[in-house]
Amino acid sequence: METRPLPLGIADHRHYYLASLAAEVHRTYFYKYPPLPVRWGQQINRKKRRSIRLGSYNHVTTEIRIHPLLDSPEIPAFFIQSVIYHEYLHHVLGASHNRRFHKEERKFRYFRESKEWIRRHLWLLLGIKRNRNVIVPPPPALPPQMVLF
Repeated sequence: METRPLPLGIADHRHYYLASLAAEVHRTYFYKYPPLPVRWGQQINRKKRRSIRLGSYNHVTTEIRIHPLLDSPEIPAFFIQSVIYHEYLHHVLGASHNRRFHKEERKFRYFRESKEWIRRHLWLLLGIKRNRNVIVPPPPALPPQMVLF
C-alpha cells in the first residue's frame, strides 16, 4: 500500500512545517512506536563551518532536534525526512552506528537520493561560497581507434 504525504498546513513563519514531515516519517516507518517530538534547533550564526550536526536525538527527553539551516527552500523535504528517520533510528536502536543501524538506515525510501544530495550540497550548509567561475576542462577526446561503439 502506498502512503501519501499529509497536507502541510501553515508553516509557522518558516519554510517547512516540521510536524508534517515528522508525522509522515513516523506513519511510514515507526508506527509501532509512540511519535516523538521533533523540533527545530536554535539558530547559531556562523558564516563558515567545518562541520554541521544536521539532527540530534536526546535519549532523556526522547526529543529530536533538526538544525534550523535545513528550514530553507533550497533544502528538499526528502532530505529533512532522512535526518528525522536517522534520529528515529537512534531512538529505536540506540546511539551506535553499527551494521544493524546502517542496514536499517538504507530502508529509508530516499536514502540514496539523500546521500547524493548532501554529497553535492554540503558546501551550502557549511556556508562555503562556490566559485562558479572555475572552468572545468572537457574530457580528453578518444583517439579514433578507441571509439566505444
